[in-house]
Amino acid sequence: MTKSVFCAVFIIFILGFMANEIQGQLGKLCKEPLPQTDCGAGSCGALCRQLKHGTGHCLRGSEGKYVCFCYFKCLS
Repeated sequence: MTKSVFCAVFIIFILGFMANEIQGQLGKLCKEPLPQTDCGAGSCGALCRQLKHGTGHCLRGSEGKYVCFCYFKCLS
């Protein structure tokens, strides 16, 4: 009886750990600057969708100039 309870708890623990790892890998987002585009008229979002199948957002850089950043799901 004790042996089977221990095995059941161990299996549940392992399955929970595996589900947590898989969820973490699927949910990772990568960020990459796209310096070849400006931040006007939706060109940032369009280029990001085209290149990385992600979403583009313009953020103010250190010099006060806006930079396009592309957020997408990491491949690995």
